[in-house]
Amino acid sequence: MEIERFSTGRVRPKAASHGPRRYLPGGWSDGTLPVNVYLVHHPQGLCLFDAGQTVHAAEPGYHQRWHPFLRLARFELSPEEEIGPQLAGRGVDAGSVRWLVLSHLHTDHVGGIAAFPDTEVIVSRVEWERAQGMSGQLRGYVPQRWPFGKPVLVDLNGPPVGPFAGSYDVAGDGQLVVVPTPGHTPGHVSLIVDGEAFIGGDIAHTSAELPAPVANFCAEEHLTVLLAHDG
Repeated sequence: MEIERFSTGRVRPKAASHGPRRYLPGGWSDGTLPVNVYLVHHPQGLCLFDAGQTVHAAEPGYHQRWHPFLRLARFELSPEEEIGPQLAGRGVDAGSVRWLVLSHLHTDHVGGIAAFPDTEVIVSRVEWERAQGMSGQLRGYVPQRWPFGKPVLVDLNGPPVGPFAGSYDVAGDGQLVVVPTPGHTPGHVSLIVDGEAFIGGDIAHTSAELPAPVANFCAEEHLTVLLAHDG
């Protein structure tokens, strides 16, 4: 199966990795990281992993200014870098995407979701419930920006796969398997593309930082590791 990578802009972190001064204005890093999403060409339809960022995230008032964690990253992208326009630029109608699997619901993974109102959106139930209401906003989510109804909520109660405690088979053929990878958030998930790749979202920033059981599984299964902010 073909897998295409799209980078929906860049994220610029603070230069300091620790300490209270990170929460003050300025102090931005000279380097940036990509905000990657991945399009899988499955025989039964297109599957997008994550929706990337929206250009509105760079506008004042998009994020709740009172939240300290949302002061630690600055998003830099143009309207053309959102996933919807990028797909159109490659001749792909966003409406033709059959499934959209969200690793988790942080803003840089769901920002472009408005382009997919007719797509089956798949989210871990744990993640969805943690992201709702004021308690979700206190955790750093932006539930007020979700543009349409509730997604398909999954419990990942399918059979274990390698080091992963459960699974959810997206297409029913074992080729697109969602697995739980809690850590970055309790409801974080990743996608195994059979025989091809492990798409890990924010499980790690680089493949060298993968948890050892996951890294060993990917090596044994000859899976290419694809991450949200690597490269």
